[in-house]
Amino acid sequence: MSDVKSVIVWGDSILKGIISTEDLSQIRPSEINALQMAGEKLGLEINNKSIYGAHIVKLQTTQAKNLNKGLTADIALIESGTNDSDYEWSDVCTKPFSEIKQKTPLEDFKRITKEMIDTSRENKITPVLVTAPDLAIPYWKEYITRGLDAAKIAEFVGPDPYKLLRNQEEYMEALRQIAAEKNVQLIDMRVEFRKAEDPMALMCKDGVHPNLEGHKLMADVFVKALPDIKKEF
Repeated sequence: MSDVKSVIVWGDSILKGIISTEDLSQIRPSEINALQMAGEKLGLEINNKSIYGAHIVKLQTTQAKNLNKGLTADIALIESGTNDSDYEWSDVCTKPFSEIKQKTPLEDFKRITKEMIDTSRENKITPVLVTAPDLAIPYWKEYITRGLDAAKIAEFVGPDPYKLLRNQEEYMEALRQIAAEKNVQLIDMRVEFRKAEDPMALMCKDGVHPNLEGHKLMADVFVKALPDIKKEF
């Protein structure tokens, strides 16, 4: 085990442990999530400040508030990109397509991620980037049209729904590039999910959140990865 004893987490609903029910009637916190399982197994203090629906702008604001209150840790897990690469689907149904933009433009996402890394280091916290699992596109395609104009959304997306997966991948690849550029340690959860025999079986029916089995896999990844993280301070 490394000398890492405490972890603060700035992430979205994936690391917060949000799951959906099979019938999609509820989206709620899981009774136990990957970080809880990993923390208990490793004896780590994990302060999870992840936020449902958050994008990188919200996480940066949260980081600033947490640090201003004196919160600290040995390392910080920073996970974002899925919401940033997404669209407001209600807007897709009501506004001209020319006005529809991703929630966080890619260049802004890169800039703010780098700023969060620098802020962590300025506060003597070792930053660690974390990628998210692939969208389960067959589930996701159905989920985003619920209660909305499915035909309009299909027109916007075009004939290949995997365009949405490629959008997400662009943001995940940005995290990998930033990690290399700024010498930041990376836990590539996306790659680990792809190693599974059936990655879709690890995802909720909303197509974006890992289910309990997915959280067990993430916990295993964290249990293996966190002891190898090297503190910078």
